[in-house]
Amino acid sequence: MTAAGVKVQDTNIDYDADVAVVDARLRSVAQQIRGAIAVDDMHVDHRKLVIIDGRIGWCGGANIGAQYLFHVAFDPEKDARVEGEERKQAHAPEPWWKWHDSLTRFEGPLALELDSAFHDRWVLDGGDDYGTIRATKSHRPASGQVVETVELHASEPNDRPNAVRELYLRLIREARHSIFIENPYLYHPEISQALCAAKTAAPELSVVLVLPAGRHNDNSFSQDAQEHEYERYLRCGIEVYEYQNHFNHLKMAVFDARLSIHGSTNLNCRSLENDKDFELVVLVDDAPFAQTVLKRVRDVDLRHSRRIAEADLHGSLAGVRRRVRDPRTLALLAKRML
Repeated sequence: MTAAGVKVQDTNIDYDADVAVVDARLRSVAQQIRGAIAVDDMHVDHRKLVIIDGRIGWCGGANIGAQYLFHVAFDPEKDARVEGEERKQAHAPEPWWKWHDSLTRFEGPLALELDSAFHDRWVLDGGDDYGTIRATKSHRPASGQVVETVELHASEPNDRPNAVRELYLRLIREARHSIFIENPYLYHPEISQALCAAKTAAPELSVVLVLPAGRHNDNSFSQDAQEHEYERYLRCGIEVYEYQNHFNHLKMAVFDARLSIHGSTNLNCRSLENDKDFELVVLVDDAPFAQTVLKRVRDVDLRHSRRIAEADLHGSLAGVRRRVRDPRTLALLAKRML
């Protein structure tokens, strides 16, 4: 890429180093980060952003990696390993496991806000200060939905409450009719407690969680931590589903069929503590758009998911594993490293 003229910065940097930037605000941000960080490798720039011409912005959970590099859609009814092996044996294109994920496309002023977040990280990582970009003239595609209110919520290591965590907690508390969350790592104690408290206080509240199945989760400790909450969820009436056959890496949520969240944030300690990873989500306040998400994400993915029942938690070794955490998971959670 660099040979072709692409500018590239490695975000695996020394956060303790003084950053030579002119902008006083960025110097202050860098100082806050230095003050919060104890171990550099515990602070990943986990945001996934693409900004084009200052007018189009993409954000979500999708990375750029082998799991995503495919043009042939995966078969949701076929195990990813089996599917990949079959394609390999047939010498067909794309003979690898494929992940289920998403990015959400926005046009308009939000693209400039996304670029501002990218610009800060780019400069603090040592990139050149390319200044503030200006949006180029654009038109909205005929198929695009016009939404009225969007808000960007970003978090980074500092001494302030994690903005994305506080957003989720507020929306869970304020939900009156329904909560839908699809996330690959959902076990931050405050989120789990808030979901159970909301459902217990309002039994008529619909709470639906779509999570990965253990066979496909890329992190066994995260799966262990996540499954440990199942018994508590079922006890208070929360519906838990495990997406089958492929690893679902989406980070989406919809509250009361009106408010939807789109971004990179996992609901774990690494993403939601005050001093860990760099994260970003977009909150959209628009009922028609939220209902589109429910139709295209929730309703589709539930058809390819298995609902967890009480029988899955008792009477088998798998049930015991779901109820009893691995001691290594407990150690990681105690240090908020997972």
